[in-house]
Amino acid sequence: MYMKCGDADSARKLFDKMPVKNAISWNSMIFGLVQQGQFNEALHVFHDMQRIGLRPGNVTLVAVLNSCSNLGKLELGKWVYAYIDKNQIKADGFIGNALVDMYTKCGSTEQAFGVFQRMECKDVFSYTAMIVGFTMNGEAERALDIFAEMMMVGIKPDEEGWRHFEDMSKVYNLEPQTEHYGCMVDLLGRAGLISEAEVFIANMPIGPDAFVWGALLGACSIYGKVELGEAIVKKLVAIEPIRDGAFILMSNIYLSANRWKEIKVFSTSEVHGN
Repeated sequence: MYMKCGDADSARKLFDKMPVKNAISWNSMIFGLVQQGQFNEALHVFHDMQRIGLRPGNVTLVAVLNSCSNLGKLELGKWVYAYIDKNQIKADGFIGNALVDMYTKCGSTEQAFGVFQRMECKDVFSYTAMIVGFTMNGEAERALDIFAEMMMVGIKPDEEGWRHFEDMSKVYNLEPQTEHYGCMVDLLGRAGLISEAEVFIANMPIGPDAFVWGALLGACSIYGKVELGEAIVKKLVAIEPIRDGAFILMSNIYLSANRWKEIKVFSTSEVHGN
């Protein structure tokens, strides 16, 4: 109750007076202190818990790693990772993300990347933590690679991920390549965000190439956007005059829209202006 009301001091006093404390009591106290931003105090309680031989739960391990991240306590963070490994606790989900965050904030990007690579289940928070970590430690190119990988596996960036993608050029003077933009267009398109993809392309600092337009055409094929598809095919033909894949996709768009007459009219020779 005290923690939920933001009164960590009263919660700690009540905790200290408890004649019997179980693992739930300790875990709740540590987690509550971290939520209140009292990271040093949380670590003190954790050390007391260790001294009496109580096993920390997964929530406690995440809270301790969070404290290490905020205080730069790399050695304690390493100890937690060793404890996780020794006790065969799966470093996925919240624990894996907390480890990646802890290592990157302590400046150990290689250890963070090692944890990241071994994670079997990665979510948007896993990728964002790694992107932010590489960016903060001056490894913007590697951050871009992770960003591209995230889009290729179909995970949509959160607000922080978008911000760091934009920061590549604005802050770190590193321009994303067309393949990065193409992956982003593909991701937006597959999610049905066609208008957003068009706006994204319009705001690109470099001219969209066949890869970028092809990604948007693929989305038109999925969602039956006939008119937009026709406009894109013309752009593609202007870039790459011989592009059978675009013609096939456009034919599929007509088929899905039951527009048989257009299939007959829309031929490779006509698109090429022959």
